[in-house]
Amino acid sequence: MKKSIIFTAAAVVILASCAKIESPRYATTIGDAFTPIDYSVYVPKTKAGEAGEMDNTKLQSTGFGVFAYETAGTYASGLKPNFMYNQEVTYASSAWSYSPIKYWPNQIATNAGTDSQSPAAVSTAPHSVSFFAYAPYVSAAGGTEGITAMSANSDTGDPTLTYTISDDLDKNVDLVWGTSNGAVWNNVAGGTNTVAEGLPYLNLQKPAIGTKVNFKFYHALSQLNLEAVASYDIAAIGGTAEDDVKITISEVVLTVPGMYDEAVLNLNNSTAKVPNWDVTNATATDLTLTVSGAKLHDDVKDAGAVKAANQPDGVIATAGPVLAENKYFTLIPTTTSTTVNVKVTYYVTTDDANLEGGFSRVENIISKDITFANGFGAGKKNSIKMILGISEVALSGEVADWETGTTLEVYLPKNKE
Repeated sequence: MKKSIIFTAAAVVILASCAKIESPRYATTIGDAFTPIDYSVYVPKTKAGEAGEMDNTKLQSTGFGVFAYETAGTYASGLKPNFMYNQEVTYASSAWSYSPIKYWPNQIATNAGTDSQSPAAVSTAPHSVSFFAYAPYVSAAGGTEGITAMSANSDTGDPTLTYTISDDLDKNVDLVWGTSNGAVWNNVAGGTNTVAEGLPYLNLQKPAIGTKVNFKFYHALSQLNLEAVASYDIAAIGGTAEDDVKITISEVVLTVPGMYDEAVLNLNNSTAKVPNWDVTNATATDLTLTVSGAKLHDDVKDAGAVKAANQPDGVIATAGPVLAENKYFTLIPTTTSTTVNVKVTYYVTTDDANLEGGFSRVENIISKDITFANGFGAGKKNSIKMILGISEVALSGEVADWETGTTLEVYLPKNKE
């Protein structure tokens, strides 16, 4: 009986050291074979962490997806995602979780260490795991705008997402991809992995218990926003408008030439903090982005043919948003100079009791080309600030002097000497 018990215990040690184990049991002691893979995340904030933009708080509500590859040796792009495929990771009760739980492979090649569990059992084929991530999570890519496609679980190669540009503000997605946070990765084999910040986590071996795969997410797209500010009867921004005058916007049309309306994001970027966009099969086109109706911000949206008193605050001497609250356009990044045509239709409404209807309403349709010299870089928040100027119609009067006319002599009646 004793021999049987000893033999069984030895068998457990051998299997735990050489095989990938996916038991529901969590690790409880140092060096325990059952070490679960856990995650933590960080999203660098944009200049203004608005509700629609991806930040830590937004990420917690959307979750993120993970692709993972277990390899004997180093990661190669000809593999299939054999460890995790679009694994949803969600946030609740101040922690990130996913299901089913996966465990680190135990194959290591170095018999290192000085603790009570050394020397460790080793493998002639050390295994590691490589991780790729993106957010916001989608269970299945599809549709015609936003994240429209995803590499299949049967595809060999790096995991990819296809993104399609939309002029519908509700369908623009702040797509981010996960990378290393730059921390040193200590593994149980006694070695370290130091993955540069902004590059994907490749070839990670089993770490100490409690170690998390800490993703740092970067913005993969470029953002384009719209603002408006008034210039009241002065050359610069500012001035003072009369109480019964409002400037309101009914439409803005942006024409952005030479842009891609669709591209493929490879999650295995080779340049730190730079998204790996593939436009091989894409065609450059002129994007037309139109803002009107419900797409306009409530503060500036023209209310139609009504009095100024019934219009919103409109464009004022302080810059404010033109797009609906927490909305923006996304663009596939470029680095080449791009000239954008801006066409804005706006109204100046003045209340006047002497007019039929009690107000005057003047339509203005103005367009202009502006150039973004460096294009639209990834992770950049670009903005067009429209300065809408109005000049007072000044009235004054004066009475002209009489001019000298013609004087004629006529004899009435006739006199004679």
